[in-house]
This record gives sequence, C-alpha cells and structure tokens, in this order.
Amino acid sequence: MDTSDPSRPGAEATPAEPPTEAPAEAVEAPAEAQAETPAPRRRPRGLTTLIVACAALVGVVGGTATGYAIQAERKPTPLPALSQADLAYPKKALPESERPAPLTAKHDTAVKADGDLRKLLVGKPKGARAWSMGIHREGAPIRDGRLSPGEFSLEYGSPAYQLEDLLDGEVRRVVAANWLRDGQMIGVRLVQFRPGALAAAAAFDRQSQGWAAARSAPGEESGWSVRPGSSARYHVAAPEPGTRYWASASGFRGDVWFTMDIFDESSIPRSTIRDLARAQLDRL
Repeated sequence: MDTSDPSRPGAEATPAEPPTEAPAEAVEAPAEAQAETPAPRRRPRGLTTLIVACAALVGVVGGTATGYAIQAERKPTPLPALSQADLAYPKKALPESERPAPLTAKHDTAVKADGDLRKLLVGKPKGARAWSMGIHREGAPIRDGRLSPGEFSLEYGSPAYQLEDLLDGEVRRVVAANWLRDGQMIGVRLVQFRPGALAAAAAFDRQSQGWAAARSAPGEESGWSVRPGSSARYHVAAPEPGTRYWASASGFRGDVWFTMDIFDESSIPRSTIRDLARAQLDRL
C-alpha cells in the first residue's frame, strides 16, 4: 500500500528518494576540475651541483691566469749567494811521505778479502784429508779451491733460483774446501759479493739460517750463537729416515758470507760444528 500520499489522514510525508544519476554527476565534476589544474614543475636534479662546479672551475682558471699574468710582468728576483765558500784544491798532490796510511785489516775487511780468497778458508781439521768431489748429492767437484756460481748453485734444491739470487746479489767469486774424517764429510764455502748498498752477504746469511731452522729439531729452530755478539749461528738436525746426521753454520763478515756443512752416519756433537765455525769466523 502506498503510504506516501499526503492527502491520507494520519499519514506521514516520506521524502522522495534522490535520483540515482545525481551522485555520478557529483563525482565527475571534481575529476574535471582536477584535470584542469596544472601540476607544479620541479627543478631538474643535480642542476645546483652543476652550477656550483662550473663557478668553482671558472674561479680557479681565472685566478691562475691572473696570477700568471701578474708574475710574468715582475722582474726576476735574484737568488741569494751560496753560503759555502769556493772549494780549494792543492795544486800538487801530497808527496808519498805525507800521505795518510791506508786502513788496516782491523778497520777495513776489504783489505783481507781483496786478495786470494782461498787463504781465508779455515784450516783443514785435524785428522781430515782433502776431498775434491762434491759432498752434496748434485754438487760439482772443486777445482783449485774454486767453484763457479753455477756450480755452487747445484748444491741447492732449486739451482736455477739460487743462481738467479746470486746474480741479483752481484756475486763476485766462490771458494770451497771439502774434507773427509772418520766417516764425516765436511764442506766449507766462502762467497764474496761486490760491495754496495744491497748487503747481499747479510741477506744470504739470514736465508741460510732460515733453511737450517726449518730442518732443526723442535725447540732448536733458532740454533746457537757461534760466538757471543756475532750474528753467526750453527744448527744440528736429527736425520730423516735414510739420511745422515747433519750440522751447519752460517755467518758473514763484510761482503763475504761463509756457510759450512757436516754430514755423518752418527750423531754430531755441537762442539764439532761450533769450533769449526768459530775458526772460520776468526779467519775472516
């Protein structure tokens, strides 16, 4: 029953429903208004940084050009006079009687080393006999107490690398001696390098002691000092299966590096290698 008729007694007036198309028009109106409003423009990113960089570049270039132009127009400033007076040289050399005496071997190790290096080899141990053949597995025989750098390199595990190191250190000459005594094989080498800032003798001495430390028994890697106050050291190593007992010593004096080895089928007393190394160090 329709109760919306206002003419009926006791009936309440019911408001008419709004048309269904009105909301659509209300929604569309703001959309059109929003489309007509332009979006705000943004400044390109990095533009401020580019402007500042260009200004700095122009300032640096302009300042440099201005300073160069000002400096070029100035008169050159004379340099101050040297504080050192002119060096004076004698017109004639000093006579022989007035010349200073050359340094002795006590103050200049080159006085000994410049002569026959074989004379600086330690003397033959008591009860030993000379042995010209090499005591190392791949060693070369000794000829007239000498070895070439290449022959000396054969006594090492990597001869090519050893020879390269010797040449880089400016090796000068190598002298050697081998002896046999009651089953012991003893070898002594003196290697002389050319004097210079490289200090090759000291470098090879440290390298040799490092090799000996790697073969030493646990707790004895540092070895023992040949003589108190000297960098020369000696090591005694326990043999591996199928090898001999081995003792070695290494040291240097000036540009001469000495290295020595003792091989034996029985254990080697520490005093044997120590005394021989001391005698060689004193000889240098």
